[in-house]
Amino acid sequence: MRFQYFYPVLAASFILALFSSLAVAKTPEQIFEQVSPSVVVVDIFDSKDEFIGQGSGVVIGTGQVITNCHVAKRGKSRQVRQSGKTFSATMQYSDPSRDLCQLNVPDLQAPPVLLGTAKKLKVGQRVYAIGAPEDLELTLSEGLISSLRPHEGSDYIQTSAAISLGSSGGGLFDDQGQLIGITTFYHAEGQNLNFALPVDWIGELPKRAQGAPVAAKKSGLAWLNRVVALEHKKDWQGMLKLSQQWVKTEPVSADAWFSLGIAHKNLKQYEQAIKAYRSALRIQPEYADAWNNLGNIHNNIKQYEQAIHAYREALRIDPEYASAWNNLGIAYGNFKQFEQAISAFREAVRIEPEKASVWYNLGEAYSRSGQQDKVLEIYQTLRKLDLQIANAYSNIFISPFAK
Repeated sequence: MRFQYFYPVLAASFILALFSSLAVAKTPEQIFEQVSPSVVVVDIFDSKDEFIGQGSGVVIGTGQVITNCHVAKRGKSRQVRQSGKTFSATMQYSDPSRDLCQLNVPDLQAPPVLLGTAKKLKVGQRVYAIGAPEDLELTLSEGLISSLRPHEGSDYIQTSAAISLGSSGGGLFDDQGQLIGITTFYHAEGQNLNFALPVDWIGELPKRAQGAPVAAKKSGLAWLNRVVALEHKKDWQGMLKLSQQWVKTEPVSADAWFSLGIAHKNLKQYEQAIKAYRSALRIQPEYADAWNNLGNIHNNIKQYEQAIHAYREALRIDPEYASAWNNLGIAYGNFKQFEQAISAFREAVRIEPEKASVWYNLGEAYSRSGQQDKVLEIYQTLRKLDLQIANAYSNIFISPFAK
């Protein structure tokens, strides 16, 4: 769709798309009814067959249950409970570095869940956690995705959906009932944080488990949990120190260098941040988030050509990276290349048509390029999305022309 036909055609299509997406979103009751038969309780026993604890698990195939390794490997034996019945379970695959284990439960006849992906999730997206907290069977909690951190080829999920120790190994589902993560509870730096391992790791588990050496050192996921806890507190000095330790311990970890870049950036240590992101990219050249963050640093220090190059690299890797398109538009605008800025913002609103801040940026680019008719059209869209932003937009870009 061409943006010169935005109003009323694009506005109408956007409203229709938004209405359609809301219409097909399932209620919490529908999601629980759909997926609860596929969520199980995992009971753990010691060498004397005495019960020592429980966790949760998710059925992903016939007789196959995914859970956390800190649940499944806690004792010597394990059982699975579902619908009042108990089934013997044995370890099939184990990847402790990712805290992901798969159990073989041959007599379990529960239906498998639908597998989604964590790679297209968005911060603010509504999600649902289902597990068995504190000796209760199958409890649903509702929340939002509060943070996404790139890690080992996917996105590590932080959520506001309540997760406790017994819920570990349960499922995190989107509003269609698709599994997007395996929930895990983590306590660090005085905080109780709710995370979910990306569902995309499940397909990699058999290969990784067969060739994974037993490592005594701290895994990348353990480092990441501690780093994210400090990031959540905005303890940038603490995050810097811990990231430096991570880099020293695992110098070939792109994620360690990426975390170091975040800490330097928030401390306004821009040259060090650039070096950290470039170190991450030397290890992992196709790291779209590192390219995007590198572009942000160059933009902050008014190196607009370098910023544009970095954003273009991020978009080469992921053409549907809405934030990178928006950031590219900002860089072009700072560089006073308004037509290129408009083109970038158009791509951003195509991917995320509900994001008012990007529409605002597009309207500003139209204003700065002298296209006042488009400025008014954007205002009509903003009124449907966010009245507060629409009013601020009107005061800045429309009122001067109305006088």
